[in-house]
Amino acid sequence: MSINDRLTAFGKVFRLDSHHAIERFGLFFGVLTLAGVLLLAASGVSAITAGRDTLAERALWTPKFTTSKTQLSGDVDGVYTNKRKNKALIMMHFDDRAKISYDASDYKAFLLGSDDKLKTEKLKTPGVTGSFHVFGATGYVGVVLESQRAFEPQVLNLTIRANAELSFSKQRADGANADELIGDRSFAKYDQWRIFLNPGASGSTTIDSLDAAKFDAARAYYEVVLEQEETKARDALDEKLGEMRTSLTQISSYSKDLATTKVDGLFLRPPAVPASIAGDQVTGETKAESKAGESTLALHTTKVVPGGFKFDWRSSNVEAGYLDQLVPKGQSYVDYLQTKAAETASTTGTSSEISDIAWTLSNGKSLTTDYRTSDVTMRPLTTVMNNLSQAYQDYYASKSKYQSDLLLGLLKLDVDLRDVRTNNTTNADEDFLVTYS
Repeated sequence: MSINDRLTAFGKVFRLDSHHAIERFGLFFGVLTLAGVLLLAASGVSAITAGRDTLAERALWTPKFTTSKTQLSGDVDGVYTNKRKNKALIMMHFDDRAKISYDASDYKAFLLGSDDKLKTEKLKTPGVTGSFHVFGATGYVGVVLESQRAFEPQVLNLTIRANAELSFSKQRADGANADELIGDRSFAKYDQWRIFLNPGASGSTTIDSLDAAKFDAARAYYEVVLEQEETKARDALDEKLGEMRTSLTQISSYSKDLATTKVDGLFLRPPAVPASIAGDQVTGETKAESKAGESTLALHTTKVVPGGFKFDWRSSNVEAGYLDQLVPKGQSYVDYLQTKAAETASTTGTSSEISDIAWTLSNGKSLTTDYRTSDVTMRPLTTVMNNLSQAYQDYYASKSKYQSDLLLGLLKLDVDLRDVRTNNTTNADEDFLVTYS
């Protein structure tokens, strides 16, 4: 029997031939319906799985916020946890010009559970306590949440209220429900903001400071904020040292050209090196040159530019502090930095020093005063002079940037950390955090 005969026989048995159009339509429709159901079921399973994956991984759900009455904007820097995941820090910051209270007792918080659609549900992690921290005058604030066991993977609704706008009574909270206290209408009545987070998610960042028995605001601030800024500052210092090394190489090369470049037997005598540059060296290797992958570049100089600094920044860090190396005994770091700021931090002195260099020829005449700049016969010597003069200028500009700007950047981070150590405030009262299970 041929294939066509077999198909014809199959069609007659299952009534799929031309005489049974209705039966054939019904069968095809049923097959399509079943396929659609299977496809929808597969899509549903996929969506549920994707939702669970997002819930398990995503720690921060609202990266920005705005206070409801004063309209101050802020950013949520991240959700940070300890290794056990039973302690979490939610770090936030306002613009450093924002007028916020630096007293942690002026803040209160409310915590509810939510689903992945940000709809309120029961709080799954029991016994959550909290504290509020203001990190000095930096504009950074944070909430520390803690429980006896690891946080469940659940989106949490955290509302923070500035008590400076209200007179909060705990008795009122005891007799009120969540909607009355932090529902939409409360945002018109009180100055507050809301963020959604999931400290039980795998996407949270672990920091060592949360493993300590007592929360250290300065240590946490360094780990979350300053460590990254310090890395950028150190990279910029390394880059500038590389530029300075290149300029010094050019100075050496152009200085040698003085003796080898001649016009009719005349050559330029080596001029006096500007005092602010004389003797400077940049030693070591860049990160790319080093087999260990770490830069060892270092500036060796006896001269510091006006308003600049000189200290070994590689052997220490911001957390250990740099100012103690610099501030004279008996002087405060505030006075020391003010004195430095008052110094003339311009390159005018060295620019004048370079422009006043005496470019003397081997015959005793001056290239700049005894010959016209348009004299083409002296162009080779003029070119050498201009090259060396520009190399001096380039090096000094880089040195000034390095000593008076980039090193100051590290010291500013040091000042920030000292501010947090001295002026951080904490609200760890039992009634700071109201939870709704």
